[in-house]
Amino acid sequence: MAESGTDTRAALLASGSYFEVVDEDVRGVRMPVFRHRARSLRELLDRTAGFGERTYLVDGDVRLSFATHLAHVDALAAALRDRFGLRQGDRVAIYAANRWEWVVAFWAVATTGAIPAAFNSWWTPDEFAHASALVEPALVIGDAPRLARAAQAAGTLPLLDLDEVPGLARAHRGARPAPVTVDEDDPAVLIFTSGTTGRPKAVSTAHRGLCGLEQVNRFTEMLAMVALGRPVPASVDDLPVRDDVVLVTSPLFHTSMLYGVVLRAAAAGTAGVLLPGRFDPERVLATIERERVTSWLALGSAAPRVCAFPGRDRFDTTSLRHMGVGGAPVSPAVQGSIRETFPGVARTLSIGYASTESVAVVANLSGPALERHPASTGRASVTTEVELRDPYGAPVPDGTLGEVHVRSPYLMLGYWNDPKASSEVLKDGGWLAMGDVGRLVDGLLYIDSRARDLILVSAENVTPTEVEHRLEAHPDVVEAAVFAVDDDLTGDAVCAAVVAGPDAKLDEGDLAAWCRSALAHYKVPTRWHLAHDPLPRTATGKLLKHVIRAQVTGTRPSAPQGGDDGNRGL
Repeated sequence: MAESGTDTRAALLASGSYFEVVDEDVRGVRMPVFRHRARSLRELLDRTAGFGERTYLVDGDVRLSFATHLAHVDALAAALRDRFGLRQGDRVAIYAANRWEWVVAFWAVATTGAIPAAFNSWWTPDEFAHASALVEPALVIGDAPRLARAAQAAGTLPLLDLDEVPGLARAHRGARPAPVTVDEDDPAVLIFTSGTTGRPKAVSTAHRGLCGLEQVNRFTEMLAMVALGRPVPASVDDLPVRDDVVLVTSPLFHTSMLYGVVLRAAAAGTAGVLLPGRFDPERVLATIERERVTSWLALGSAAPRVCAFPGRDRFDTTSLRHMGVGGAPVSPAVQGSIRETFPGVARTLSIGYASTESVAVVANLSGPALERHPASTGRASVTTEVELRDPYGAPVPDGTLGEVHVRSPYLMLGYWNDPKASSEVLKDGGWLAMGDVGRLVDGLLYIDSRARDLILVSAENVTPTEVEHRLEAHPDVVEAAVFAVDDDLTGDAVCAAVVAGPDAKLDEGDLAAWCRSALAHYKVPTRWHLAHDPLPRTATGKLLKHVIRAQVTGTRPSAPQGGDDGNRGL
């Protein structure tokens, strides 16, 4: 047994370990990488053959073993090539609610060498049209309601209903598609994200990033196991097969679900339980009891809603051994409520800090360390560097606020078809500007969740500019400012300050309906401030959102961060 955490970490990273780290060139920059690693999504998938009849996916009455899933993937990949002529590098949109066929389609598209693009299943036809124009999919795979929206938005695109997947799998049973050669820095998946300005952008993530993030996750797991006496693994075959049953309550187009459950289960041999449909605390508790769920990644308001459910004591949740939270600010009070409601996770509750652009978890904290530092997001992950910088790009001292910059082998390749936006966040030397303001104290990262424009509603990114543009398109609206306010349930709530024309008679219901007709439901403001006086601005015309928020909430204005005239002072 290693004598300390430092000794354990050193042993896991040393020569002869599966997690041995060496310096290599990664897209022109020398940085630490795992010497022994998977180089493609398909290589990760091929390893699942060793899990055989263990359960991979549970979707209602459907239980899919790893072996059956692999056979379905190969059969569907053959059908996609034969029927739709998919070629390496083609983009394929997956536009559907959670279901087992979504996962099969994801792996099948990757097997053909095409690039799966995870479309937000809540998007309206207008939002779908924007994403489609950006990535130019050769095919849209989805469920009936979303395919109807896709047809309305872009009627010439080939469509494949996920209801056809079982039949295609049967028709092509036994098929084994020809291997496709990919470089580990080729694009593997496109995931959409909203920054602080503009409409969603497609983050291009390499095979290296997806394979690497899973190895980082396994490293974190093995730290505790080796510290308790388990031998240091010499190869991937020495890693333990996990008996976890992981609950999926957020959409699969989320990186936390796609990477944190679908890919992680494939790497570790665990089962993922899909819970489609509108979030319902009673269904969550019943599923934990029925499926003996051991782990739940509870994003946004999910955990507080379950903790507040009055009938929670009627359900047996003693199987739950771990919970991960994130996607929105998680207060110490909410963390305490989770530990009280689910005593089995009291010493394993974890929080992580990442973004779609960072791909892998940047920092994480769990167990007693999280109890001691509930406001922190933790220490930097293995093979990851974190640096805080001032507005001029210079590193700031320990304890000083600065913009978070990250360097790791797993960062995004860039925003698809958007070199200008890519250049604004991908910096020289392999660094990514996260857009968050934070501070480092004794190696622990703390994020100032109000120092940027982006709003996180139950883990969903909302771009204020997009909502403002929609509001200002209303014929009776003169101007609008959209920003986040605290919400006990969703972390953030979307608040809109709207200035109406002199003769306009607007009410909140009218404005909400106007937004709802063009925006996904979570982007629609739930807090309103209607006025006729102009909104306060700087001399250069930028909205003073920190002042507007203070006026709306009755609080004292906070100083804007980053020296940008208050444009990010939220």
